[in-house]
Amino acid sequence: MSAHLLSWRTGAIACVVLSAFSSAHGAEFRLIPSLTLGEEYNDNLFQTSARQKTDFVTRVQPNLAFAAKGGGFSTDLSYGIDYRYFAKGSRGDGFDHNAAMKGALTFFEDFIHLDLADTYSRVSSNVARDVTGESLVVDQTLQNNALIAPYLTWHLSANSTLKTGYRYRDTRYWSGTGIDKTEHDGYAEWSRELSEGLVLSATYNYARVASATDALERHEAYGGLRYDYGTGNFLYGKAGYNWQSFDSGTSTGDPFWDAGLGRDFRLLTVALGTKVQYNEDPETLSTRNIEHYATISRTFERGMAALNTSYSRYEKQGTVVRDVQKKVFVGASGRYELLSQLMLNLALSGDHLSRAAGTDFAYHLNGGVGLDYALSRQVVVGTNYSYISYRNDLASAAGGANVNRVIVEMRLTR
Repeated sequence: MSAHLLSWRTGAIACVVLSAFSSAHGAEFRLIPSLTLGEEYNDNLFQTSARQKTDFVTRVQPNLAFAAKGGGFSTDLSYGIDYRYFAKGSRGDGFDHNAAMKGALTFFEDFIHLDLADTYSRVSSNVARDVTGESLVVDQTLQNNALIAPYLTWHLSANSTLKTGYRYRDTRYWSGTGIDKTEHDGYAEWSRELSEGLVLSATYNYARVASATDALERHEAYGGLRYDYGTGNFLYGKAGYNWQSFDSGTSTGDPFWDAGLGRDFRLLTVALGTKVQYNEDPETLSTRNIEHYATISRTFERGMAALNTSYSRYEKQGTVVRDVQKKVFVGASGRYELLSQLMLNLALSGDHLSRAAGTDFAYHLNGGVGLDYALSRQVVVGTNYSYISYRNDLASAAGGANVNRVIVEMRLTR
């Protein structure tokens, strides 16, 4: 996809959003500029097990964010540039663009709605492992995801509503690998409040997803209940079935579910869940993800700590070679205020990935420690050290890809 087409599409959405804003009398708005200046030392820039490349990377990241709300209209826009200079020439100088645009319009007292969105950013090539936070160059591609979604909200009674709508999504990849695709969705969502905090719902969704080489049709039907009983306390469950048929001849039928609970015990906050969803995957037209997860967190007077674990199964559908990935993840994070202006950040994580196809390392470990010091309300300086290890043997780093990464940066906001 050409940069000209990207600019036209994102620009068109921005014009629609800003035009709506100009007609929203009395709208409140905020304009927030920011700038991040950073230097990174990386002793294995390309995360290889042999012939590692060491480099120093200078980054300059200006960003402008805009938000407005009023008169049946709201929008959040941001645009940033990420300039990267590789001192040892392991790569040429690079410019990355990051854009996020979201707008919502409402007409006739909450009856007619229009949602608009567009994002442009780097994403991981492998949906099972997100590496964009730990590497500037490895296994990534640029993605533009545009959405236009008009819908109607029908207030059937005082406690019953029906939402009917259409979604058009256009997803494009370049500067890497990825399958471009378009998606047309039609849906109906009905809900009824049975009593205070208890809501019954039912949903039907039809989707047509197409790429240059194949296309599919997907039908989903499910019902559910949700019960909210106080701040941070909830219980919900949805269950149903979905059917997929590919133009190439493959058909699938699978159960669907999404269930979870959250409970605030004051001392600890707990969240548990299990769900089925279809992830946007650069490598396939359709990837079915089954995930079971648990999170425990606690907030202290001067910080917080959290533990989380999950099991995920990624089924890449409609492919010539069957590819199923299974990942077990365990992570811990914490933040503590050492002084009124000095914050300590800690993070540890590890995952085990098994894959029917591909040559990924089985284990991925990541540990980091950082400090942030606020010079003022507008200026923060920070430093972070992280160790990243990809290996086939959990007990040994031999033959794996190991990385030491140090970042120093200054963040300025208005």
